[in-house]
Amino acid sequence: MPRRPTFSKLAELYIESRLICPEYRRQIRRIARLCGSVTNDAVNSYLRGRQESVTTITLRNERGHLLTLWKFGYQVGVLDDMPRGILTVKVRRPPTKAWTPDQIRALLSAAEDHRGVAMRSGADRAAFLRAWIFLGYETGARLGDVMSFSESHLRGDSIAWTQSKTGDPLTRVLTAPCREACGEMLSVSPDGRIIGWATTKRNATRIMRSLIDAAGLTGTGKWLRRSGATHCEMIRAGAGRLHLGHRSPALFEQAYCDWAQLRTVTPQAPSLLGGGLDEKASA
Repeated sequence: MPRRPTFSKLAELYIESRLICPEYRRQIRRIARLCGSVTNDAVNSYLRGRQESVTTITLRNERGHLLTLWKFGYQVGVLDDMPRGILTVKVRRPPTKAWTPDQIRALLSAAEDHRGVAMRSGADRAAFLRAWIFLGYETGARLGDVMSFSESHLRGDSIAWTQSKTGDPLTRVLTAPCREACGEMLSVSPDGRIIGWATTKRNATRIMRSLIDAAGLTGTGKWLRRSGATHCEMIRAGAGRLHLGHRSPALFEQAYCDWAQLRTVTPQAPSLLGGGLDEKASA
């Protein structure tokens, strides 16, 4: 009887059969390695262990990755059973928080404190941070895409690229300060990339963490994406989803919109006891 493949083996077969982005490949391989055996007990044990250290949203996503690999193994004939009896994950979404415009300006101001500080690549740390903040906020792009932006993506006052996660093309208009920040980084770029040449993605995350702490804020660099989308939605209904390039309207509303900020510009039902509604109806 042939030996039952592990999740790691299924992951390699799955990756070989599909065109997927590097970040998704890394996630699939990591989760497959951690889970190990393709059995109900192994998957359920993995989920129970992970629930203590990750959010329910992350746990549900990891569960989905494992079930995708298991079902793939059955479809290609390397497994003779489908997953059954796997624990379900009930997602509890906390209210989404994003930075306000004033808080993002505070980040830009804090970045200037690093003017003249050279990174290992030779890039000026303040220039690097300012370009990242502007690009992340104004394009709504994921960090992997922002790190890949190059001079070839720029088109006049806009930037155009293809999302690595979805494969969908997007174009965003950039403000003059953003274009100036990009130009400063490009003027010393050795390979045409705007910020990706300056450091690795992991180190960039560490540098941003330090900046956020210095500015006295909470959150991570991912908040640039949701903040830009929330502020677009505050200007025009439906613009938040378009800013992020989401195919599903519900995704922005569930996970990316800061409703506490949005409520400041949305209509409020008139008071039933204050007389305002009756007065307008009779006018």
